[in-house]
Amino acid sequence: MNDFYRIKKIDAHSHIGRFGSPFYIDFDTERLKKQMEEFQIEKCILCPAGCSLNEELNTAYKNMPEKIIPLCWVNANEGQKGYDMLEHYLRDENFAGIKMQPLFDAFTADSPLVDPIMEIAEAYQKPVFIHCGHPPYSLPWQIGLLAERHPRVTTVMLHMGHGHGVYIEGSLNMALKYENLFLETSGMPMGCQIKNAYEKAGSERVMFGIDAPFHHPSVEIQRIYSCGLTEKQMEDVFYYNAAKLMK
Repeated sequence: MNDFYRIKKIDAHSHIGRFGSPFYIDFDTERLKKQMEEFQIEKCILCPAGCSLNEELNTAYKNMPEKIIPLCWVNANEGQKGYDMLEHYLRDENFAGIKMQPLFDAFTADSPLVDPIMEIAEAYQKPVFIHCGHPPYSLPWQIGLLAERHPRVTTVMLHMGHGHGVYIEGSLNMALKYENLFLETSGMPMGCQIKNAYEKAGSERVMFGIDAPFHHPSVEIQRIYSCGLTEKQMEDVFYYNAAKLMK
């Protein structure tokens, strides 16, 4: 059997919806279903295409409840409006967690505006997923400061530093320092750092993700297969760590 089909998977980070400039790409439920079937992805932790599009995700979730684990995208700059919206989706619509994109929404990850979001996450016992790897808004040290202020909130550093070697190392160092920080691998080019993260930061704190539609499953899967972990360890990264985190 082809390696891509051997191990079951949970995609810990993808999007649904239409993205405009500079991406000009659309990812709908039909494409999502096809991708999940082709690459043996059992469930997808899914975000909308923006903070104003959570209802589009909710529609997709209701159409595929056995496949989608929805995250509410909240913009800290919206203040109370954003906080109220977030509570609605966690309380009334059974969303499983929170997504923040400081780069797109132009706030720093450690801004005081983020504290009420983290307090809501703690109250509802939900994880927070934060885009990581782009200055000046989403640097690993900023996310580390946020995790330090909110030690009871599980916080996932999406892309674990993304494409910059210094930020990747910084993400790993932050995870070493703060036990409530998890690492997600999509878009991060250094397979050796996935192995380092698994061995040093903790075998339960590294998760596979695709970040569709921006990245292709074959590339993201191959990075895990080529990073040097054993098959049992890869099963943790591909499946069991996300399953445990999302209960």
